[in-house]
Amino acid sequence: MIAYLLLAHGNPAHLQRLIARLRSDGTAFFIHVDKKADQRAFAHLKADDVTLLPAPVAVHWGDFSQVEAILLLMKNALAAGPFTRFVLLSGVDYPLWPTASINAFFADQPAAEYINLVPMPSAAAGKPLARLTTYTLRPTLSPLHRLTLRVLLKARIIPRVRDYQPALGALKPYGGSTWWALTRAACEYLVDYADGHPALVRFFKGTQYADETFLHTILGNSPLMANVRRNLTYTDWSAGGASPANMSARHVDYFRTKPQFGADDVYGSGPMMFARKFSDSDAALLQAMDGCA
Repeated sequence: MIAYLLLAHGNPAHLQRLIARLRSDGTAFFIHVDKKADQRAFAHLKADDVTLLPAPVAVHWGDFSQVEAILLLMKNALAAGPFTRFVLLSGVDYPLWPTASINAFFADQPAAEYINLVPMPSAAAGKPLARLTTYTLRPTLSPLHRLTLRVLLKARIIPRVRDYQPALGALKPYGGSTWWALTRAACEYLVDYADGHPALVRFFKGTQYADETFLHTILGNSPLMANVRRNLTYTDWSAGGASPANMSARHVDYFRTKPQFGADDVYGSGPMMFARKFSDSDAALLQAMDGCA
């Protein structure tokens, strides 16, 4: 049984197509719609197998709020049923494989944890220790709180560069990418660890891009590390910059020649099952994508 955990803030039409494409017996969908988004635009997606989280958080790019939304998705899905595989996707992702092939793949690999992990620092993966050591003000703080912290930082009462070791203790820092496909055992471990270590959570709330370090550090130091494989989501970073490229006809041509193509980079080698990113206006492109599978 597969629980798809979906982070969304726009493109409800594409999200509907994504769900329709992945829907099958034994699957369910849990959607976190950014609190800042129009919740009414997603209300029509609710169904017996689709849960819209009732109390979403306001998600900000690069902020720990992304982790908070992911943890909410995990907790809701864990409580909802005996799912054995949990797949975190963006609301602008889309499968490269037919649903039957996805289901069979996960059934054949019941213990594998598909998540990109590298020890930090890693220049090759773009994961410097500065992501942990540079104290970052959260955008969710009140204006007065932010002003107070800026004054304290300028006066060097609060250090801008922090030692992460006291917060992590025996944990070695790991980084990776946000998207993953984990087992129930991994999700339970991550939720329990986060709930049981509030000091670690507080530290990561002041770091950069915690969605690429927090869960990764916990899992990388767990007994489940031996089961880790690279993640299953294709993302095109070839143009550089802070955001990946949108999928286009040239990507579809590539997928058509290699419908179950693999990747081999700093995170290792493995198949690519999903791709990002698409939008509401990509209906024709998705039809071509369906023809690649």
